[in-house]
Amino acid sequence: MTVAEEEIASRELRNAAYHEAGHKILYEYFGGTGDAVVWRNESGDPEERAWFGQFRPRICPEVMRDVALRCGTPARELPANWRVLAGMAGLLAEEILDWATGDIESFADGLFYRITSGEVSASDLTLMNIADIHNCEVTFEDVGETVRILREGWQAVQEEAEFLIELAATESAR
Repeated sequence: MTVAEEEIASRELRNAAYHEAGHKILYEYFGGTGDAVVWRNESGDPEERAWFGQFRPRICPEVMRDVALRCGTPARELPANWRVLAGMAGLLAEEILDWATGDIESFADGLFYRITSGEVSASDLTLMNIADIHNCEVTFEDVGETVRILREGWQAVQEEAEFLIELAATESAR
């Protein structure tokens, strides 16, 4: 692997780790649980990303809320758009990583561009309730709320992402 290829792979690992950590932190914010994972792409195809990632939900926030209420434990009301926020969290975590001081309009523009240019996974599109990338809506309110939650929990995002990067490096060394 050339130096340039290694730099690209390193950046892709970082982005994948922060992306999946973003999903995880939003999911946990709303009371759910799950696992963020990243793995090296072993296809050898230079046109593909060097690293892939996935957030694997274990318990849905709605289920956790229902259980809490049945047990008499107070539980926060889930916003109707919690899935949309969790869906855009990965992409916005990447944006925050690259543009920490960006404003909501810049983040929304970046998100919209990535969606309409086909860079967003099917699972993220599904969570964001986007069926047609050429005819979609990204609201400033949803982006702003997601960015606010991510910024409030940024230390947890960083810790999760750094854990994923370290784990991936260990796995790759084997």
